[in-house]
Amino acid sequence: MTPTVSVIIPNYNHAPYLKERIDSVLNQTYQDFEVIILDDRSPDNSVEVIEQYRSNPHVAHIIVNEQNTGNTFIQWERGISLSQGKYIWIAESDDVAEPQLLEALVGQLEQHPDASVAFCHSRLIDGEGRLLSEQNAKNPAQPGQVTIDDSKTFLRHLLIFNYIYNASMVVFRRDVYDKANNDYRQFRYCGDWHFWGSVCAAGSVIEVHDMLSRFRQHQRKVTEHAKKDVAKRWNDEMKTIAYIASLCDLTALEQRCLKGRLSKRLRKADMTEGERQQLRNEYPALCNGSTLDMICYEVGKNLFGFLRHRENMGFLSKFF
Repeated sequence: MTPTVSVIIPNYNHAPYLKERIDSVLNQTYQDFEVIILDDRSPDNSVEVIEQYRSNPHVAHIIVNEQNTGNTFIQWERGISLSQGKYIWIAESDDVAEPQLLEALVGQLEQHPDASVAFCHSRLIDGEGRLLSEQNAKNPAQPGQVTIDDSKTFLRHLLIFNYIYNASMVVFRRDVYDKANNDYRQFRYCGDWHFWGSVCAAGSVIEVHDMLSRFRQHQRKVTEHAKKDVAKRWNDEMKTIAYIASLCDLTALEQRCLKGRLSKRLRKADMTEGERQQLRNEYPALCNGSTLDMICYEVGKNLFGFLRHRENMGFLSKFF
């Protein structure tokens, strides 16, 4: 029988967290799924942990690379190419799921066939599993509440921040992936942000206001390296924002507000003036804003919803 959900677990060097991760997938209250585990030639004992699950009836594939690809998105693609499910869940190998995650998100997608994506929220935990923060603790929405945004509205939110900040908290339609822009594979830092823009352009987006994922922060994370290469990260961000903006049909005033926001951020970025100028030259429509553009942004963030999504959400305040 074909499973409804394909769960992709791409792993690299996360042996300490793998058992908890895989068990949290297998122990879902919703059980109509297959599991595809991929290891990118980890130097630790990840494969030893993974092999313990080979005989589990949910595990459809275990793929261990002969050479390290160095690209988690290649692992995503390979796992999805093997999938049979109607829906895809990328369950990152160092995160943990609450038992109701699939039940909640798949249930919403089944109720709303025009939706391309359903996501919940995540608690941040450390390497030992201790709580660091509630990512949307100040969200005025109540637990169990569901918000549905049309594609254009949600894409405007994504212009400001990668609101889908943890791949593990998302379930999306397999057929949407087949039509997605595959440029996300070229990015070192913002590939997921670019990817969500592409899949969210295909339909409405469902947000379940429950903490159903635990997003682990630790020194083994690939994203930790982004802090060491600010200019490269900015370049990836600008490519991503330019792509998402092209899907939004922004008015001239909204474009000016966006340019003012990014130009203001660029002035404060921790990089050399030469690196800043290079970004202004490469992305003049985003980074080469005037003082007037920045004033428009300051006014616009208080007037236009695309600059103030979930205004009471505390963790977003640092982006304004």
